[in-house]
Amino acid sequence: MIGPGSAQRGISLVELMVAMTLGLLLVLGVTQMLLGNKQSFLMQQQLASMQENARFILARMSRDIRQAGMFGCLDLQRLSASTRASLPAEFAEPISYSDGVLRLVTAVSAHDSITGPGVRSAADYDARWLLASNCLDELRIATGTEELSVQPGDFLIAVRQIEYRQSRYSLQARLNDAGHFETLIDGVASLDVRFGLADSAGERRLAGGYQSALGPGQADLVRSVRLALRLMHDPADPRAAQPRPQQYTLVTALRNRLD
Repeated sequence: MIGPGSAQRGISLVELMVAMTLGLLLVLGVTQMLLGNKQSFLMQQQLASMQENARFILARMSRDIRQAGMFGCLDLQRLSASTRASLPAEFAEPISYSDGVLRLVTAVSAHDSITGPGVRSAADYDARWLLASNCLDELRIATGTEELSVQPGDFLIAVRQIEYRQSRYSLQARLNDAGHFETLIDGVASLDVRFGLADSAGERRLAGGYQSALGPGQADLVRSVRLALRLMHDPADPRAAQPRPQQYTLVTALRNRLD
């Protein structure tokens, strides 16, 4: 029990300042930890987004490259010279690369059951050309919205032309040489396309390294394509880019062209 003459002591100003300082340091430490965790979370999100973009675009381009020059069950060399002469010029070069645009002519089986006489068009299958054939020596072809007469027993082959290009910091595609290029992914710092060629059209092995250009008549020599994709969070400001740029590389062999 405190007597009448005893002095009562409270918290001094120095003690209060020390307590406030310690409390402030503790709050700053927790805040710094939270900010660091948030920054790490954002970087992980950005890395995951780049990986997903790379996986999507490389898988799509690889699928189209693999199918370039394939026309289902139809072997163009088995057709008569007059029939081959009537084929679209794009069929002779199903893979080409000029002015930064990769062009691919790919065929997808229409899987359409022909039970009776009728008409079809390439537009029905989002294709540029539609082929009807017995897969031996007969071929009928229509372009775009042109109507093609079909009969029971016909095999239908829809043929598309797909173009890929890098425009500024995006990777774009266009279908069937119509309309504008559409953006598939953003954040593209660079796209390097190189081709592995054989010495001759009948040779299945690569002649050597990969080259960055295709000359006239070299489409038949292409055996594989190497894509090198470099992604960044902000390609417009490389010095401030976080996380670091990511490089993704994929080599795709054209179907039935490489041992």
